[in-house]
Amino acid sequence: MQLIVYTASPAFKRFIGKHLDLPFELRTQLGPPAEEPDCIHLLHLSDMADACYEWLQQNVPGRTTLAALCSDRPNLQEMLEGVRLGARAYCNSYMASNHYYQMLQLLENGQSWFPPQLLEQTFDLARLAAARARPEVDALGDLTGREREIALAVGDGKSNREIAQQFEIAEPTVKTHLGSIFRKLEVKDRIGLVLLLKRG
Repeated sequence: MQLIVYTASPAFKRFIGKHLDLPFELRTQLGPPAEEPDCIHLLHLSDMADACYEWLQQNVPGRTTLAALCSDRPNLQEMLEGVRLGARAYCNSYMASNHYYQMLQLLENGQSWFPPQLLEQTFDLARLAAARARPEVDALGDLTGREREIALAVGDGKSNREIAQQFEIAEPTVKTHLGSIFRKLEVKDRIGLVLLLKRG
């Protein structure tokens, strides 16, 4: 494995030189990537962010270039932009040596490496986006006003008798309404109705 580290930061140069016990080439300016397919390019975002993104855009998509980004202050926006441009890893510039070795080994084996806490934030965003992408449908939209009230009362855990007392109707009428509610909402029973209401 060949490693090229791109940074103009004296502090990061010192850190990486002290904490990585393996040979690497240090470059202070971004240039053409190495031709070797197993070469890993580690770009220090914190002192040349715009140039790093431009370098990724020019040298990674559609090629076998392996690129990893490191940041002094890792954040989700940086990570997502790096991934969009083809970076295979994103990390804290000053993370522990064993994490660096793990990241480099994963990259060498064709895998990726990202901070677990940022991955969790990414999954949260994805779940939120998926929820927003679903059409906003009112689960009770097909019900009459009375059926809606009864359905919500069932959702609150009320029995048929309590619902009958609340709306001053007979229990058999509540059962008739529930039959209609189950049919319209395509649920089998009260439990199915409650689950539907909780999802909505």
